[in-house]
Amino acid sequence: MGKSAFAEPLSLANVENGLAGDMEQFLFRTWRENKGIIDRNSPLSRLSPYLLMTEAHADPGDVPQVTFAGHKSTFRRFFPDALENRSVNPPTSFLPEEYRESVADAYPVAFSGEPWFDFQRTGRRLGDNVPDMTLQRLLLKFRTAGGHERVFCLIKLLETHRQFDQSGRTHHRRNFRQISSWRPRSSAKGHPS
Repeated sequence: MGKSAFAEPLSLANVENGLAGDMEQFLFRTWRENKGIIDRNSPLSRLSPYLLMTEAHADPGDVPQVTFAGHKSTFRRFFPDALENRSVNPPTSFLPEEYRESVADAYPVAFSGEPWFDFQRTGRRLGDNVPDMTLQRLLLKFRTAGGHERVFCLIKLLETHRQFDQSGRTHHRRNFRQISSWRPRSSAKGHPS
């Protein structure tokens, strides 16, 4: 990993107290209050446009296969064609191996049922056509009453970093104070079936 690329775990207190954002806090509270069980009438359906869902298992050192990517998710924003022809190319094949390996350590924690929250700087690991970004990621494993498991992944773009110009200065586009139209409509408490 280059000097500008990293993935660092962060305290879940940032999520619990709302510093990570409303969506992250809502997703975490729903997961905690429902003990990781989700039902069809879950208030989480409001978050689905922003979520990435994966299988609850993966090969060691790799990320799990994507089963759903909401149309407003960070994954879809930068890899819009990834879900087009799944039988030929799985969506994760759009992520370079170097990136997958660098963020894979979080998934065994999520697979075990523990929450994971981190902060990433992608550097050039996502390829030449994707900008260097600072992201935050929340991973939580949910299961249905029937026993099907998925890891819900909420990734927020915090900052886009551009290449150096001829003067040697770096150009940044900060997204730390994102204003979102998303707000929870009801309490996070659902009724597992």
